[in-house]
Amino acid sequence: WKKRMEEGEERLKGQQEEKDAQMKNIIARLMSVEEELRKEHQEMQQLVDAKQRVIEAQEKRIQSLDAANARLLTALNQLKEKYHHHLKNAANNTKPTAKLSVTENGEFKNSSC
Repeated sequence: WKKRMEEGEERLKGQQEEKDAQMKNIIARLMSVEEELRKEHQEMQQLVDAKQRVIEAQEKRIQSLDAANARLLTALNQLKEKYHHHLKNAANNTKPTAKLSVTENGEFKNSSC
């Protein structure tokens, strides 16, 4: 009877050691997976940060181009006004044979009167 009890205790002790070893193995694998996930997260964050910097640079470039476009449109309108004013003055003095106009694309076009 004592021998069976001792054998049972040994068996339980062996099972407990096996469970402990399995738990250690599981914990080690979980820690490994956690480390891999941290590395992947860090790499993704670096990619996101790099893309965000590109987006911000593009936004600045777009703002710069918008400002340059506005200045060019203002200069074009001033040029058109000066040209039309010049044509009116010239029409009072002599009749012009050709007329210069600006198309919607911003190109100049000659046409006969």
